[in-house]
Amino acid sequence: MGEFLDLIDDVHYGMRKLFKNKKGFEGITLSPTMKRWGIELGVALIVGIVAGCITFGLLNKEDKSLKVSEEKAVAIEDTKTPAANDNTDESTEPEEDFSDVVITVVDPSSYAPAVADWSADQINAAISERKGYLEGNKYWPAVSSYWETTRSVTDISCYCQYLFNTDKTVYQASDFSGLAPEVIHMAKNEIYARHGYAFKDTEIYNYFMGQIWYTPSILPKDFTEDTFSETEVKNLDLLNSLDPM
Repeated sequence: MGEFLDLIDDVHYGMRKLFKNKKGFEGITLSPTMKRWGIELGVALIVGIVAGCITFGLLNKEDKSLKVSEEKAVAIEDTKTPAANDNTDESTEPEEDFSDVVITVVDPSSYAPAVADWSADQINAAISERKGYLEGNKYWPAVSSYWETTRSVTDISCYCQYLFNTDKTVYQASDFSGLAPEVIHMAKNEIYARHGYAFKDTEIYNYFMGQIWYTPSILPKDFTEDTFSETEVKNLDLLNSLDPM
């Protein structure tokens, strides 16, 4: 406090001497206290100016980055949602005309009851999903050949209907004459598959998984042949006698 009062006295004395001295600051001698306070005030003023410049630069930079970000956001938004009245000269690919495409409609009357009421989209989706089960299956080549050569089936019906209607028709041995052993073997197992039998044999299981009407639902230990109808029992006895596999 004493130094501050001494400074005031020095300043007051210096000012009085300055106005009385016609030579201006010449001849004025400052005390050490006044010099020290003068230096400190000068340093404080310089530090304040530097700090102000730095602060102003940072704030200005932040504002610019914000504006750039906003401009980018607007540009992205404009790219995603072009104006409805934006008429550009950019060429667009013409829509394909499918008016002359012939679509083959498959008669589903012979399909297995499980898929008889399915839409074409549902059937095609199921076939696409299950086709992999038939790749490399040892029974499928012979059965596929039977569909094409004997039954003249070349469409998706081979995935949608039974090989034989062993649940409705009592067959004779002559009905299976000349057929490949794989076809007879699958015809026999088809009686089980129709009732949801879950086959342990991987090849048989995969073959029937390729048939979209098949849904494995009963384990072998829980299955009983009492579920078979009289027609199915007769056909099963016949096919057991003909099956060489």
